[in-house]
Amino acid sequence: MADFYNINIGEIFPNSNAEIYSVHSDYPVKDAFELMIKKKILSLPVYDTKTRKYNKFIDMLDIVSFCINHFSQKELSELDLNFILESKEIFQKFKIGDICDLSGRNGYYPVESTAPLKIGIDLMTKWGVHRLPIIDSEGSLISILTQSRVVEYLQNHIQNINGLDKTIGQLKDFGTGSVISIKKDRMVIDAFKLMHENGISAVPVVNQIGVLVGNISVSDMKMVGYDGTLFSRMFLPIESFLEMKPKNQNIDIFGKVLCVLDSTTIEEIITKFYISKVHRLYKVDLEGRPSAVISQGDLLKYFA
Repeated sequence: MADFYNINIGEIFPNSNAEIYSVHSDYPVKDAFELMIKKKILSLPVYDTKTRKYNKFIDMLDIVSFCINHFSQKELSELDLNFILESKEIFQKFKIGDICDLSGRNGYYPVESTAPLKIGIDLMTKWGVHRLPIIDSEGSLISILTQSRVVEYLQNHIQNINGLDKTIGQLKDFGTGSVISIKKDRMVIDAFKLMHENGISAVPVVNQIGVLVGNISVSDMKMVGYDGTLFSRMFLPIESFLEMKPKNQNIDIFGKVLCVLDSTTIEEIITKFYISKVHRLYKVDLEGRPSAVISQGDLLKYFA
């Protein structure tokens, strides 16, 4: 455990010369959205053209907030060619700098690469952020430490970490007990509204008796198209939208990889996160009703 805590953040990256995808503050929103979709990432560091340095992030929840703020008041009857053209113009008109941290959860807190990994985990937990910009001794951005990267490191060194046999049921206040869910017959835009209003990045989808049947997250914004041309999908029933989503081949490896029980161990949670590449798991009862949300951030709190 000591080695795990003391390793420098810079040492856990397989290639220190790996490309960092970023955008400039004066680029149109469309460019950030398109790059996130093409590179399959959820956030980008933003280079402020006025201060000439990286000082913000933009992420998919910012895109959700942007869309809700500009399109949520439209009536279904207005979903015609003019509305689609208007949405394309808005994606082009607004600049990335206009909507950075629109969701209010994208704090930009640089950490030097020589800092111990334990410090990085502690800071992620303290500030409630999903990622940290990693800088060198001169303050230049050299990498991004994400919660997912820490989970990958945990999985790769799982045999050398103590305390992973504890179960969820043995841990007090592990995860978030207040579950904000949405029924599958609601519209997709209603799910994104819930995320926007509650500052969360996903909501579980349940059937009429409350059993978990799926999940909608901010990454699903890619389904509306980065230029807004498929924005009408936001008004589909969630059940239909879920059927359109590309299937995650790893979701069914454990039967229901999105679900955990009181008997699930910390080691199993790490492995579920790593293999499925999801960012949250749902604790369910024996009938499959979600009773708590366990995020990657909750997992990292265990090591903080």
